[in-house]
Amino acid sequence: MSNANRTTPKNRTRAVDRLRALTVGTTLASVAAVGAFGAIAALSYSGSATANTADTGTSTTVTTATPSTISSSGASATATPTPAIRSTPTPATTSTGAGQVTTGGS
Repeated sequence: MSNANRTTPKNRTRAVDRLRALTVGTTLASVAAVGAFGAIAALSYSGSATANTADTGTSTTVTTATPSTISSSGASATATPTPAIRSTPTPATTSTGAGQVTTGGS
């Protein structure tokens, strides 16, 4: 087995400087590539200035009633959903306020 030559501080410094130069060069090349691909994507897809809405001619609205009574024993009375069918389309509306979404869990 042969002994490895000890590196001098000067050689270690050059190696670290070389590694830093490679890292900085790779970073700059990556940023430039992302910018170039973004520019190509922006130029090749112009998009649309207006929103398209689908008009099916009819819309169905389902309304449900809230439970009329709730007992403390755990049994409750609920109303049956009543569907209402409209023959004219209703425009899309927006709403503001807080919403809550709950998924899974126990």
